[in-house]
Amino acid sequence: MQHLETRLDHVVGRVLCDDDGDVPGSVRRPMVELMRQFVLEGGKRIRPQLCLWSYRHASGNGENPDVPPAIASDVACAWELFHTFLLCHDDIIDGADRRRGRPTLHHRLASLDGGSMIFGANLGIVAGDLLFVGSMRLLHELDLESAKPALSAKSYQRLLRLFSRVACETGFGQAIDIVQSHVPLGDVDEAVVLKGYDWKTAAYTFEGPMLSGAILAGLDEPALAAVSRFAMAIGQAYQLHNDLLDLRSEAHEGSDLVQGKRTPTLLRARLATPEDRRVGFDQRVEQIKDAGVHAVAMAEAFRQELLGSGAVRSTQSAIEALLADAAAATADPALPPRFSSAMSGLLAAMAAKYFAPVLI
Repeated sequence: MQHLETRLDHVVGRVLCDDDGDVPGSVRRPMVELMRQFVLEGGKRIRPQLCLWSYRHASGNGENPDVPPAIASDVACAWELFHTFLLCHDDIIDGADRRRGRPTLHHRLASLDGGSMIFGANLGIVAGDLLFVGSMRLLHELDLESAKPALSAKSYQRLLRLFSRVACETGFGQAIDIVQSHVPLGDVDEAVVLKGYDWKTAAYTFEGPMLSGAILAGLDEPALAAVSRFAMAIGQAYQLHNDLLDLRSEAHEGSDLVQGKRTPTLLRARLATPEDRRVGFDQRVEQIKDAGVHAVAMAEAFRQELLGSGAVRSTQSAIEALLADAAAATADPALPPRFSSAMSGLLAAMAAKYFAPVLI
């Protein structure tokens, strides 16, 4: 983590803070400083950690993880800048005021025009775009000659294709999330929701970072396929588990029920409801979303009912099946033995510390 924070500070300065050609009095410097603060003010750094973790273990460097090579560090930081770009745009879409206990980036940018939120949101969209450009600059400006062993042209092309694919899928995953919130509950297809989970969460949080580390380590296509299977299974389980964690917590303004989010657990609870009562079920979901100051109280009452439904157990079973699939992926003979063992250890640790059943 210390290495990542230091490296992030360095790369943000490199891809965003170059003063060549700057115009005195322009918005660039104060804008970049606010963006820099937003990037560096915390976060779990899941994506860059997974990238470096995969690189170390896939390349056999697990026993000496002091300072990873610069090229792997820059790829890891590219995933974090990409993540920050998404947070910036998500906060504008959601109308959020706070992120990680501090003002969102578009709220901070509003200060550059006397607190105008329209100005802040508009500039926030641009800031998100610039953070995405920063992640791309990191990838396109990798010092390939310094890689030890040298990164082949084929591996570099594979890395760029991976990032482009995941970026595109994440965008469509976000689109699914937005569109589904406006689809009548009875018309929502759980398969579409789960595809959104694949694209919006699993691909960019787990698959992309892990695959990029494995590509840098020189793994071949069969091994990369096993890594992809492992990462996507964990990623979807992670999102489903987040849904259950949200349902376990008391309702609040940002909770799924208040926001009208169509989760698989909600859809399964609806299907388990007798057909003659589903209209009432649907009406309650829509009433919560439109209830204003009463939304949290209404969501809390509904949450208590959902906790006792079989849908919660069904979601827990789906998580267990996904973790079993991830476990099967670790046994793929295409994986290097050291990496296979490390993946099994990672899965065991996550199962014990994160994926423990939260609702029965």
